Amino acid sequence: MKHIDQKTLEELEGEIWPEPGFKSYLTTTCYQLRKKKLAEFTVEDLRIMLGQSIGARHLLPKALIVLKENPFADGDFFEGDLLGAISRYPENMLLLDCKDKEMFRDICKTVLSSCDDPLPEPDRTQVEELVAYLNEQLSK
Repeated sequence: MKHIDQKTLEELEGEIWPEPGFKSYLTTTCYQLRKKKLAEFTVEDLRIMLGQSIGARHLLPKALIVLKENPFADGDFFEGDLLGAISRYPENMLLLDCKDKEMFRDICKTVLSSCDDPLPEPDRTQVEELVAYLNEQLSK
């Protein structure tokens, strides 16, 4: 297990968030997940945090490992919801090296070309846009 996996986002980023003033499920969960060791993150945890663009520098590589094994990996909503969440913030791809960008692009293409594509239309469109964004980044 990598050393980084034994750390929390708070430790890795050197920033401790104050308790949220607004006690919604999402804000409370994000606050708690920043205190969780990366090794303990579930697909749902990754979906939540990356869907909010929190901790992307450290969580995208973990998500890539999950998606390489199963491009349709899902949290608590639907098949492919992890990739759908990631695709909402294409600018986070700038945090990755070319090899990882290529892998993300290939995963996206696999999902889009699947006959059994379970992605709802808004997420499918976002994944298509992510492919275009990655193609642009990789051609530079």
